[in-house]
Amino acid sequence: VGGVEAHGPNLPGRTDSVLAEAPACAAVPALAAHGWRALVLPAVHYTAAPFAAGFPGTVSISPATLSALLRDIAESLEQQSISALVVVNSHLDPAHLASIREVAGEGRRMPVIHPDLTSRHLARRLSTEFRSGACHAGRYETSVVMAEAPALVRDNVRRGLPGLPVSLSDAIRRGARSFEDAGMSNAYCGDPADATAREGRETIRTLGRIVADAVTERMEGGGADD
Repeated sequence: VGGVEAHGPNLPGRTDSVLAEAPACAAVPALAAHGWRALVLPAVHYTAAPFAAGFPGTVSISPATLSALLRDIAESLEQQSISALVVVNSHLDPAHLASIREVAGEGRRMPVIHPDLTSRHLARRLSTEFRSGACHAGRYETSVVMAEAPALVRDNVRRGLPGLPVSLSDAIRRGARSFEDAGMSNAYCGDPADATAREGRETIRTLGRIVADAVTERMEGGGADD
């Protein structure tokens, strides 16, 4: 599940779709090693993105619409005797996350597995910038796009952006309702100038392992997925 959302002057609006598709594909070989045949569906590009609604290029749908869409996808797959639906997600808007968590927690016959990157035990496997919360279109996300889709990065702009150590997660806890409230006047935070494709490749591998681990733990061990 991705999004169409402003990601600073350096990244495209579909950044979150890239950040979801790359780990999903990276998880396939690891799942095959456990005997699971994984199919990567086309990304859901439109989602709830109210935090970035004030920036041109952001297209937001209601959380209820996203929940209904995920339920319909799950029901369609269930009718085809698919073993599980894995929601790979890197869009961390609270409204969006709430919809995914709602559907994943409904307890249908076919599990809906959501490796929630905001959970502490998964976040600690990712970069320092990600854990800080100052990572929207920053070093963490820009590195992944540089590795997976470098033509989408405005590299001449990226190199000149100053670091902005604004923790979006902290701002949300303080009651911020938008990027502007959080102090992100240019729709980014973190340090995109320090991004590298090498870091992006490492992050994609780690995210792929996170996805594969969530599936095997749930399907083979019966544990929770987040």
